[in-house]
Amino acid sequence: MAEFKAGRSVRIGVGVLAFVSAIAATYALASVLNTFNYNAWFGGATKQLIETSIAQVEDGHLDRVLKGWRALDAQYQPTYENRAGYKELVERATEAMKGDKTILAGSDWDAQPFNAKTWIGHWENDTGFWIVINDVGRPFDVTRSGDNPPRMHSVTISEDFKIMKFKEGEQWFHTLTLKNKYEASHEWFDLKEQKIWQTDTLHKLRRATESERSATQQKNSQQAVNR
Repeated sequence: MAEFKAGRSVRIGVGVLAFVSAIAATYALASVLNTFNYNAWFGGATKQLIETSIAQVEDGHLDRVLKGWRALDAQYQPTYENRAGYKELVERATEAMKGDKTILAGSDWDAQPFNAKTWIGHWENDTGFWIVINDVGRPFDVTRSGDNPPRMHSVTISEDFKIMKFKEGEQWFHTLTLKNKYEASHEWFDLKEQKIWQTDTLHKLRRATESERSATQQKNSQQAVNR
């Protein structure tokens, strides 16, 4: 209609509008197709990860699965700017879970269950005896309960972060061995008598999360209302 009825300026305006509309429609279509592609791309990789995890756990390879998941968790950094190498990381993780490739010691895929942060905190046994480990010193600052809390010395830790050893004065040698992230066996060795004096179990005290504190407050409030 503009071509036959309208003036020159109107025809130019309508033509530009049609051109812009075509570009917008093309861009919208490309965005929809990319969304479908991304969904299929992430969905396929995630399905592969889930299937491999289930199959390997059922076959008794729990340690390999946990190591693969730990390494994937440490290396995958989600971002809105790109895919963050998700598909490639998942492929490498599933290879590690299946045991298809050798994992080099100390590599990014040789993920261990413990690290330096595992030790940091307040550890206590059933009698109230406690040990506090801070992330200062070389490698840690360790003190234990008492009227004048003594500071430990000669602190060492194993390469896998599972065992910590330190001395107390010239008489005691302590060895802590992690059972999991919140429990450790504790051995006191008497250097003068050259024998084990005592063994016990230490538990790492954990602060309640914000959601846990909120749930407790709500529970207490509800109990008060009921009373």
